[in-house]
Amino acid sequence: MMNEETTSPNKRGAVSQFFLRLSQIYQGWLDKWTPYTKIRWAACIGLILIFLLRVFICQGWYIVTYALGIYHLNLFIAFLTPKIDPALDLDDDQGPELPTRSNEEFRPFIRRLPEFKFWYATTKSTVIGMICTFFEVFNIPVFWPILVMYFITLFCITMKRQIKHMIKYKYLPFTHNKPRYQHVDNAK
Repeated sequence: MMNEETTSPNKRGAVSQFFLRLSQIYQGWLDKWTPYTKIRWAACIGLILIFLLRVFICQGWYIVTYALGIYHLNLFIAFLTPKIDPALDLDDDQGPELPTRSNEEFRPFIRRLPEFKFWYATTKSTVIGMICTFFEVFNIPVFWPILVMYFITLFCITMKRQIKHMIKYKYLPFTHNKPRYQHVDNAK
């Protein structure tokens, strides 16, 4: 009886050590992938295309595809939205605001969902969606053109609202073509 009590904590310790080491290796791989933005997104888009090809070839799992599309749309909206929404900032003392005039102080755009977390959630959800296509229980028969039309309508309405919000509060969530200032060496 004493042997059972002494070996039980060691087994739990070995199992927890195994999963701890596994999570450290996983986090190490994520850390190595962090600086390679274009490669990460290319792999993610490739994974999404493989998922869509599987759905097209198998002619099923439209509910899974629709749910995945809605989830990706929500992630994209969170990626485009500022962390502190100026529409909700009614009182001036609550926190920083985005500048609305050219003479106001410049404040950088901070996203509600950072790029790496956006990529990670998109990739992880696509892998989960791909795994769901291997189980027939998720292959619910639906008339897929209605889902496609509803998704397109939802996408257009959501993006129209987001673009109006961006115009009203004068922010641009992309850094492409924004001016970058470099240090000028005056020590000549």
